[in-house]
Amino acid sequence: MVAVSTGWLVSIGVRLVYPTLLPAIRTDLGLALTTTGLIVTVLWACYALMQFPGGFLADRFGERLILVSSTTLTGIGIGIVVLSIDRLSFFLGTIAVGFGSGLYATTRITVLYDVYPRRAGTAMGFIQAFGNIGTTVLPPITGYLTVAVSWRLGLGFLLPLVLTVAVVLRLVVPARTSGEDTIVESLSWTTLEKLASGLNDRSVLLATTSMFLVSVVYQSFTGFYPTYLVLEKGYSEGVAALLYGGFFATGILLQLAAGSSGDLVGMRVTLTVSLSATTAALFVLPFADNLLTIILLSVLLSSQLAYWPVANAYIVDAMPQEMQGTGNGLVRTVYLLLASIGPVAMGWLGDAGMLNTAFWLLGVTACLALITCWALPEL
Repeated sequence: MVAVSTGWLVSIGVRLVYPTLLPAIRTDLGLALTTTGLIVTVLWACYALMQFPGGFLADRFGERLILVSSTTLTGIGIGIVVLSIDRLSFFLGTIAVGFGSGLYATTRITVLYDVYPRRAGTAMGFIQAFGNIGTTVLPPITGYLTVAVSWRLGLGFLLPLVLTVAVVLRLVVPARTSGEDTIVESLSWTTLEKLASGLNDRSVLLATTSMFLVSVVYQSFTGFYPTYLVLEKGYSEGVAALLYGGFFATGILLQLAAGSSGDLVGMRVTLTVSLSATTAALFVLPFADNLLTIILLSVLLSSQLAYWPVANAYIVDAMPQEMQGTGNGLVRTVYLLLASIGPVAMGWLGDAGMLNTAFWLLGVTACLALITCWALPEL
């Protein structure tokens, strides 16, 4: 649990320290704003593209090999970025980081489900909360090191941690946590037919739709919340950063609670409660005009983070065991790539002076996800 969760902390943390580094990187490498934005796009696109291969390879060769390879590749990518001498080498390193962290994401879900089948929600809540420690703690450390020394140290300090985690994973994770039966002994039309049959299930389809909608909300909200607070609410960048960090910090507690709640009172109830709070807060946020209200709304908005451990456990539980890694990886690739249109749309609306409208539209999207979750069969 601790080893896999620490690997996830590093995987998600390294992706979320990039925004902290970008101003210094842009100055050092002489990048335009468009190119700076492309860095983030490349990072998350590579992450999304490796969800399906990660699950497929874990089913085929065993979970330990994929987790260790993923973490090692992430470390190699960090090393290339830190030592980069031009834009090409920087982007190659970023691609390696994206591919490496993408390989990890699907397998860490299935490996914990295999080890803790009766407490899958609790296990998912723990690992998601552990990851949020990374998103809360690592960016401020990176920012300090970037200002005090350089952006290369701001990212490079993660390299020893990443490589240590790779060694620990090799020592403590079983070679294979899933059963020996798998549909991916070979990639054939029969394999694809079995995969399609397993995914063509009402529970899986509804859960995937819900995860796509919530991912649109999550990617768009986290990408623009600090900017929104500065431009529309008039707060300083420092206050906006504190509110943003508080959003993730609150999510740590809510994810732990949601995981246990999913096991005790049911996944569908837990999902609908978390999305109800998020939906209400998104609709109210444009009307908020004082700091106390914004703080309270930030707490409510962090309930969207509680959605993910339960949703991840649900969709794995809904799939046949012999295709959990492959099927979950395919689902994650699809909804993460499709949801990436959300931040682009938010930016377009922001340029048009319609950020408040953009957040209302996120509220509508969250409401649609809420309706979808209510229709989920209880497993």
